[in-house]
Amino acid sequence: MTLDVLICTIDTGITRIPEVVLPQTAGIHWTVSMQYTDRRYLDLIPPELSLRPDISLTLMEGRGLSRNRNNAISHAKGELLLLADDDCRYTAEALLGIIHTYELMSQADLICFAAEDYEGRPMKHYPQQPMTYQAAASQGYYLSSVEMSFRAGLGLRFDERFGLGSKHLCAGEEDVFMHDALRSGYTAVFSPTCIVRSNADTTGARFLDNPKLQLTKGATFRYVYGSAEALWRCTKEAGWWLVHEGANPIPILYNMMRGIWILQ
Repeated sequence: MTLDVLICTIDTGITRIPEVVLPQTAGIHWTVSMQYTDRRYLDLIPPELSLRPDISLTLMEGRGLSRNRNNAISHAKGELLLLADDDCRYTAEALLGIIHTYELMSQADLICFAAEDYEGRPMKHYPQQPMTYQAAASQGYYLSSVEMSFRAGLGLRFDERFGLGSKHLCAGEEDVFMHDALRSGYTAVFSPTCIVRSNADTTGARFLDNPKLQLTKGATFRYVYGSAEALWRCTKEAGWWLVHEGANPIPILYNMMRGIWILQ
């Protein structure tokens, strides 16, 4: 099998791509999808990206991370696809290990792995044993995009209403993507193997100070669980912030309920 690492970037982020890609390795391909908000950013494309047969560059005007991910998926060449950002760092051993994991877990359509920060610390609490995604989620595991891989040809795409750069909803695209995969009958697995080092500063860490993120969480709950359970989960979430952080739950609950309404 071959693995295609799908690196999404925008504007000046293209200058960081040479730090992400590894020397040419058999079985590994890199698809770089660059969004740009002004054509002047195209002048920043590193010339070495066009010199390697294992790197493909595709351009897309505008914003929207989910749009960018979908563009990368559409241009991918590998049998296995791995989501990546322009701040990710890999080793050849880790990437080849992804292929090996799929060979061992031949029933898996999607596999989520573990990630570390640049100092080698786990990005979050991970289960210590391989298990189904649903079992991992029941233990508190939640998705980050750089942990996600899946087989090409599943026909899955990201819902472009969600994710950074979208009109209303600035996150949640991973949960929606996984929900669509499971609803389609695909098998998702979690593996505790670390495959990447990345920036530990995630969008979700700013939940309390970001009304748009609160709105997004309500919309994500609505998409994944339906309106009735989303209302209960939003109430529970607002209560958690009151009990653990002393935050006023009213604006949090209001914003999350607006998210439910947006997705009706």
